[in-house]
Amino acid sequence: MKMFKKLVVAVVSFAAISFGTTQNAQAASLINFEALGDGSQAVDDMEISNQFSSFGVKFGIDNNFDGKADEGLFPRLEKIGKDGTDGFVNGTVGTNDVGTSEEDKKRLGQYFLRTAGLGGDGGALLISYDNATSGASGELWDIDGNKGKNGKPDRTEQWEIQALDNTGAILERILTPIGTRHKINKKGGELDGKAFLWEFDREEEDIHAIRFKFKGNSDPSKVGLAFDNFTARTKSQSVPEPASILGLLAIGSTVAVARRKRVSK
Repeated sequence: MKMFKKLVVAVVSFAAISFGTTQNAQAASLINFEALGDGSQAVDDMEISNQFSSFGVKFGIDNNFDGKADEGLFPRLEKIGKDGTDGFVNGTVGTNDVGTSEEDKKRLGQYFLRTAGLGGDGGALLISYDNATSGASGELWDIDGNKGKNGKPDRTEQWEIQALDNTGAILERILTPIGTRHKINKKGGELDGKAFLWEFDREEEDIHAIRFKFKGNSDPSKVGLAFDNFTARTKSQSVPEPASILGLLAIGSTVAVARRKRVSK
């Protein structure tokens, strides 16, 4: 059975404002972590929890996978470049927390959300909705890996993105590509310092939370999720179709795009 229904490579670009074209011609709010929803100033390593409550969402960590945010544990903002060293390592350019191409750098901006160093297998990011939604989209960055040394297996990164109902049960899931070392340049993989775009779009407003679970092969201490450009679709809003997103975000950065897989009942 295929891990997800559709995986394509597409040309996308950076946008720092709300999307203007959606299924119902109604804007959906984009959270890119450059500005916080409560008006506070973004700062490296800042804990993110309810700063975007005006968008109808809260951020947490669910390392025990009970569908609820772990008490006292929150994802953190990460500033790009030398000022931030805890997000991801770009093996292609040799600098932490930056996009690979100029387009990637613009798309990533100055800040993103990270879970590295927050326990579990790289930190299980949890996005909880005040009111159930029928869809959302966002980006995971720098899904890669490297060749194992001294007889050890290769280190690979992969994430499962889960849409949860009000009981914490999984409604749908998306599996990202398996990140590996690039076959040509022998450094970062195809998604090294690049974005993987995912999207849920359901017929019912039954998604109460979205969770990210590490599924790769790696020492947990070397794993961390980098998350950005989240379309927070709340009740009675619309989420952009992937084609609309790509049209609005086009300046030449290559990302992978996945559609969701419905969970069999």
